[in-house]
Amino acid sequence: MKATSVSQDSLDHYARLGLWALPVYGLANFIGTLSSQPDYKKDFPGYARYISTSPFLASHLAASIFGAGIGILGFTALFVYLARGSDRPAIALAAFVMTIVGNMGLVALFGVAAFAQRAIGKAYLAGHHDVVGVNSTVYGTPLFVTAGVALVLFCVGVIFFAIAISGAESLPRLAGVLLAVAVPVFAIGSLLGGPIGPIGALLEIGSTIWIARSASAAARPIDTAAASP
Repeated sequence: MKATSVSQDSLDHYARLGLWALPVYGLANFIGTLSSQPDYKKDFPGYARYISTSPFLASHLAASIFGAGIGILGFTALFVYLARGSDRPAIALAAFVMTIVGNMGLVALFGVAAFAQRAIGKAYLAGHHDVVGVNSTVYGTPLFVTAGVALVLFCVGVIFFAIAISGAESLPRLAGVLLAVAVPVFAIGSLLGGPIGPIGALLEIGSTIWIARSASAAARPIDTAAASP
């Protein structure tokens, strides 16, 4: 029984550490909003030049794809923490499943942008203007359906996390509310462009720092002892 208790306390300790991945994920989202691509329907040459650059590739590899991986680690830690520290573990589980599945769908879109989209831009700049039709095919109904379903799952999952956070004594309810607001604001802002996306990302950073700090402050003395060698 003693060994089991120590193991659970160690798991809590690692979950609290893992919560700090969420502000890093928010920072990656913020970096990804610092520039936006031209509308390919209105300015395909400008669009082709933009998506052919190395910064475009680096942004999608680091901020979008790797950032999404960091986000998955953070949401996993949040689920583990809430599964034991909230009176709504079933909601935390539903939040975890929807968030992870939604995030994976979004990662598929990031891969299309990083590789297929960049190849289309390079081909266009090389004189193969027929790739305009290929670009329209890539960004057709299957991709938009995938994006829509993934985005809805992800946003609803975060809202469920906010509900589970409201049932945790050690976490501030308002931080969960801010997180639930931040993610849709960031998502909508990323699609529309302008300052809305960065605002959502900053709200995400602030709310997740609040969550991680609150969880660290609520650490029990036995947890500290369990984490010591």
